[in-house]
Amino acid sequence: MTALISNKKLVILLVFLLCVGCFHEVVSTPSPNRMTSSTQKSDNDVSVVPGEKIDIQDQVQPRHLTPTKAISFVDELHGYGVASSTRDLQFLKSSDGGMTWQALSRLPNTIMPIAVTFFDSRTGWLLTNEASNDKSELRLTLDGGQTWEVIAKGLPGLETRGEEPFFRFFDRHQGLIAFQSGKEMMLLRTQDGGLTWSASSRISMPNEEKGMFTFRSAIEGWFIGPSKKDKEVSMLYHMTDGETWQETGRLPSFLAPQAISFADSKNGFILLQTNSQSSEKTWQFLRTSDGGKTWSQHEFPSTFQPLAASIHLSFPTATGGWLLDARDLWRTTDGGLNWRLLTP
Repeated sequence: MTALISNKKLVILLVFLLCVGCFHEVVSTPSPNRMTSSTQKSDNDVSVVPGEKIDIQDQVQPRHLTPTKAISFVDELHGYGVASSTRDLQFLKSSDGGMTWQALSRLPNTIMPIAVTFFDSRTGWLLTNEASNDKSELRLTLDGGQTWEVIAKGLPGLETRGEEPFFRFFDRHQGLIAFQSGKEMMLLRTQDGGLTWSASSRISMPNEEKGMFTFRSAIEGWFIGPSKKDKEVSMLYHMTDGETWQETGRLPSFLAPQAISFADSKNGFILLQTNSQSSEKTWQFLRTSDGGKTWSQHEFPSTFQPLAASIHLSFPTATGGWLLDARDLWRTTDGGLNWRLLTP
């Protein structure tokens, strides 16, 4: 009798477990893989959050020497630049973050500086055009700018460039010159320190309209240009393979990009001007610390009015940066929240 009761209990228990299993199968949720595979990529706005307003210091003591044509900083203290006068060009050096400058050498007044880049405190390159025939020349220094030697002439595609190209050496041997020509971007590369150059790539651009770009390496870069669908909207693009631009997102429609710089793969900065119809335009600054996924937006005071026609933004580190236009040189030591005018 006892055995019969035990068998009945066992049967009831088995039936209960089977029912529970059936119920669990009915209410189980879809796997995460199924949900992810149904998500479609869409054009999203760049994630921008409001940040604190920017402070500027625009009262300076008169100084005799400051760069006016080109600058390059290798760290937060050591920088190099070119200053022009009515007689000649002077190559300058700073050891205090741009507060003071020392003339190291003179350059012929028959050349027009295009860009300068330094890999370390002694090794640098100066890209110029001959004023008489627009032929490009590349000069090399191995003593920190005291002496220069022409190592290359007639670089392909630079004869009639009106705007400043991107120019940088990533080590003592590998260098890159990039410029936009219509709907293509031309990349000139060197593997021997600048002695020889080859037009290695013609990269298709999203739009033939001009944009702002920078490169972190020979294959990774950032580009800001008009959207394919609406030229009034600026789009941020990212390249990681040296060949194709991938859309990252739309910038606010009322902002016009003027310069972009990345200190490393995470920390980036964009200088923008408002697209308002008023005569006095205001300036904005975007910062990212996660590789462009999110940005904080910061407003300059109305007294900050750089010359938009010629702006160079450079951040060798995540905190130290410089802004040069045709008239003034500015410096920040906190990632762009405070700027100090270095020219009178």
